[in-house]
Amino acid sequence: MQDGRRIALNAALMLLKQAIMAVLGVVFVGYLARKVGVAAWGEFQASLAIAGIVTIAAGVGVRGYLAREIAVRPELGPRHLGAALAIRGVTGTLVLGATVGVVLATRSGTGAQLVVLAAASQLATLLYSTMWLSFEAHERFELILYAELGARLFVIGLSTALLALGLGVVAAAAAFLLGNVLELGLTAHYLRSRLYRPEFATPPAALWEIAKRSLPIGALGALASALLQADRIMLRALCDEEAVGVYSAAWVLSENFRMLPDVLLGAAFAAGMRLYAQDRDGFGRLYSGCMLVAALFGLPIAAGLVLLAPDIIRLVYGAAGDYAPAAGVLRVLACGVPVVFAFQVVTLPLLAAKREGDMAQLLAVTLVAKIALNLLLLPRYRALGAACATLAVGAGSLLASWGMTARWAQFVELGRIVAVLAATAAMAGAAYAARVLAGMWASIAVGAAVYVALLLALRAVSFRELRALLARRVRAAPAPAG
Repeated sequence: MQDGRRIALNAALMLLKQAIMAVLGVVFVGYLARKVGVAAWGEFQASLAIAGIVTIAAGVGVRGYLAREIAVRPELGPRHLGAALAIRGVTGTLVLGATVGVVLATRSGTGAQLVVLAAASQLATLLYSTMWLSFEAHERFELILYAELGARLFVIGLSTALLALGLGVVAAAAAFLLGNVLELGLTAHYLRSRLYRPEFATPPAALWEIAKRSLPIGALGALASALLQADRIMLRALCDEEAVGVYSAAWVLSENFRMLPDVLLGAAFAAGMRLYAQDRDGFGRLYSGCMLVAALFGLPIAAGLVLLAPDIIRLVYGAAGDYAPAAGVLRVLACGVPVVFAFQVVTLPLLAAKREGDMAQLLAVTLVAKIALNLLLLPRYRALGAACATLAVGAGSLLASWGMTARWAQFVELGRIVAVLAATAAMAGAAYAARVLAGMWASIAVGAAVYVALLLALRAVSFRELRALLARRVRAAPAPAG
């Protein structure tokens, strides 16, 4: 019961953070993209993708490996965090420094400046995200909320002012860098004042041993990052910066929703590791609850985005035609939202069982398939082809991972999942009619009301469970409705 309450509180805090970040991010991204134009926006996104993908080699897997160890043995937190910062800080500095050197030697102009700023920004991100492993392992998710909210507000305010002065995309990238440095400072402050100071006492031989043990889980992170960044990099190489801009316009919007399953898994991670080791039936109930929540959020989000994609693109990026093709891209990416939700839940038993090798093989095949599909689709279909490749390989990896964890499917309450599907279908129909009659905002209001009412009527959730969720006291797995 205590684990369930803690998971619900953590999930609520992280969902609150993600909701705030999504609203602020979408408003700001729309302003930035309109202000700099589709080509400069695409170049900016390509620089972020380059910095992100080279960071794969920075302390591969150390963060995930040590977070799992601290969750089981919290007293090791200071020492393990110090080891993670040492490994990731050194390797991150080396790979990002090498990237900057290569870029300055081979490129010039705005593109080179953006990559340099993105690399420095990525190093700050690498360090503060490493510190987050302590917040996650000790389940202090509110500290992440404070640091990220403060830094995001700073970036939005500074970037908006710089763009209003006509300083362009490079100035906005510099503001992003300063925001990440601020977030690093805030994270370090909360770490020292609320938890502990990292201890840099691990000898080099022990650091090397940690790095080796982290390789299996690190392979997962490396492959996942490559899957995330490959589309924009290949679009820039095979098409042009405008194709990257169109794809990124849709990708940024869908990514705000695709990050919700990360929140769900992060909130359940520590308790899931304990339950898997100590109480398999309890872990099964946790798995069932997470799958229900994945359906409750993922399915209506996908339906709403598919229905309202053109309206959302116009609202965020303006009525100009430069970003209009992003509506079709958004519709395809939206279909992948429930796939990502389900995949995160299905892979929880694999992480708990330390089957990182099996997951790495699956993601490696997925990455090869994605590159092949992009090579086939991008020259002709450009951004839309990249979205189709992402959806196809995501669905394939979900099916494969489901087969690897089939024993846990018995805990899923299929009746509730079917009820959620029915509620989503009815919601989509009502929202479509409201959109035709009164526009986007009426569609959202009617769809939300119909969806919640049908969830209760079909007993996908009970009113008691819904009230408990809002009160942050929901158990790890809801009791059967009625």
